[in-house]
Amino acid sequence: MGIEFTIESNIAKVGLNIPETKNALSPQALLDLYRIWEECQENNDVRAVVFYSALPDIFCSGMDLKTAIPVLTAAREPETEAEKWLISWGDAVGKAMLKYKDLDRPVIAAINGYCLTGGFEMAMGCELRVASEDALFQMRETTLGIMPTGGSNVFLPMQVGATRAMEILLTGNNFPASTLYEWGFLNRVVPREKLMDSAMELAERIAGNGPMSVRTMVRLSHQIKGLSFKEAMDKEVEMGLPVFMSAEAREGVKAQREKRKPNF
Repeated sequence: MGIEFTIESNIAKVGLNIPETKNALSPQALLDLYRIWEECQENNDVRAVVFYSALPDIFCSGMDLKTAIPVLTAAREPETEAEKWLISWGDAVGKAMLKYKDLDRPVIAAINGYCLTGGFEMAMGCELRVASEDALFQMRETTLGIMPTGGSNVFLPMQVGATRAMEILLTGNNFPASTLYEWGFLNRVVPREKLMDSAMELAERIAGNGPMSVRTMVRLSHQIKGLSFKEAMDKEVEMGLPVFMSAEAREGVKAQREKRKPNF
């Protein structure tokens, strides 16, 4: 129980499996996730990541109110290694939750059941999102008299538009997968039994493409945030030209001419 992590055929699978807390993000879970993202970044065999829940009715219930929140709010002193790590530096939680994403492989969220608060924010940090028809999304902080600080105030307006983001954040209501698909947050909505197959299909398609190209586009998507139009266009050329001039690009073009699958 905890965080499941496997790598097979260039795809990393990272799964939340903490039934006793409905996949709440405890200090230990966050530390494990942080280390897993680092391992995925360091492993050149990893070309795509699928992030999922091993529980049938919930993706993630958000930050653990009994362990992480008391430490983060200084209600008590940290005791375990994970709790001490949690407050050791400002970006620790953000990196674990993909708020600040160093990993330059696309992460595909496979979301089922309830996707709440911090879990919803982790989905926002993923490049692609597939949800089952039963998925429900909620940012409930305002109903508790607090506000989210895991990136949703920044990510959601970019992903669904400002007015829809405000509705999600200010009401604290549940939003079904069908609505968030219509609003452009989700790439796919599928029957529950096809969720992992659909996410893996996307991952396999991406993993078969040029890894340098994929990784550079993921990095570019992070680096152009906040830039002016001209700065973003210049950054695209700066990062894209080395890809065009790479051995990988030459192999891709050669394979196209020879009508075969490229050897990436």
